[in-house]
Amino acid sequence: MKKLLLCLLLIPQLFLLRAQEEKRDSIAMENALLDVVASIDAGDFETAGASLDSLLAVYPANDAIRYYKGICSYAAGDFEDAGRCFREALELDPSNNWYKETLANLYLNTGKVKEAELLLRELQDVNPGKFPELSVSSLLAGAYRMKRDYPSYFAALTSLVRDPVADDEMKYEALMSVMRGFDSRTFNSLRPQIDTLMREYVAAEPESMHAHSLLMESAYALNDYEKVLEECQAMIDLQPEDTSNVVSCLGVMGDVYYAMEQERKAYKTYEKALKLDLQYCPVLNNYAYYLSLERRRLAKAEKMSRVTVDLYPDNPTYLDTYGWILYLRGKAAEAKPYFKHAMLYGGKDNAVILMHFAAVLDKLGEKDLATYYRNLSESKKK
Repeated sequence: MKKLLLCLLLIPQLFLLRAQEEKRDSIAMENALLDVVASIDAGDFETAGASLDSLLAVYPANDAIRYYKGICSYAAGDFEDAGRCFREALELDPSNNWYKETLANLYLNTGKVKEAELLLRELQDVNPGKFPELSVSSLLAGAYRMKRDYPSYFAALTSLVRDPVADDEMKYEALMSVMRGFDSRTFNSLRPQIDTLMREYVAAEPESMHAHSLLMESAYALNDYEKVLEECQAMIDLQPEDTSNVVSCLGVMGDVYYAMEQERKAYKTYEKALKLDLQYCPVLNNYAYYLSLERRRLAKAEKMSRVTVDLYPDNPTYLDTYGWILYLRGKAAEAKPYFKHAMLYGGKDNAVILMHFAAVLDKLGEKDLATYYRNLSESKKK
């Protein structure tokens, strides 16, 4: 009986000792993890990884250890092991959204977009404030683009522009990469999809100057001149008091009319722009150059072109226009210095500028140099 009573008295003490040991064990593990995090923060992933291997041997069911092990594998470029560790951590703690987000990012960066989307949608359901549609769509779009999965890429961006919560500035920043971020060959192959996307943008944000501007650029790339004119007029109507906006739009409209072989309309539109801004160089240059192509009103063309080279003396396009008009007016000697200056600022990469310079040199009797620049021009055309 006394032995039984003694045992009963000892049991609570044994539980207390075990609890104290477990507490000490837990504190020791937490301290070890803090040391691991410090190593990771310092970029010493090798030391952190070795410590984590030791901890895993003792605490195989600890989710945090597996998560940090995944971080070390990720840093080492072992994405397969990193994914395995993150998944194991998430299995041990399915409610940990940080694990989900990290694993989703790993999937995004390794091209496993469908797996990433499943996790991102779960996170969006739990915390829509932190994971709004705009952010999710942007992340998915970037990953699809990296994979060259363009149908999914444009689908994600379409979802983004239709999102009523996202503001116009956010949409514009996301879509700017579409117009600016592709090489010319890829851009040309995707022009119809880009145009459809920009039309979606205008439909979602009809009062947005950004949206109309991007659709205008897209239409220009497709030579859809009627749409370009329509979008320019829409931008003028949206901000009729903004002189710089009106002048810029009129300049584009003038260029389009000229491309449509409606020269009279083009020149009338240029004149309207110049009434608002006498020093708007894109209009002055194009107007002057088109007159030079027709070999008429060259005195007016020279006067307009002179303004551009005075304001932008290192612009090779403006220098070429002015030099060419001087040449056409029988002033080849005056033209030569402008072409020489253009050569220093990119003119050597332009076949037309090189051909014009060759004509000037030929007129001045510098035959060998003229031949050199003529041959260089021909090589640029190939």
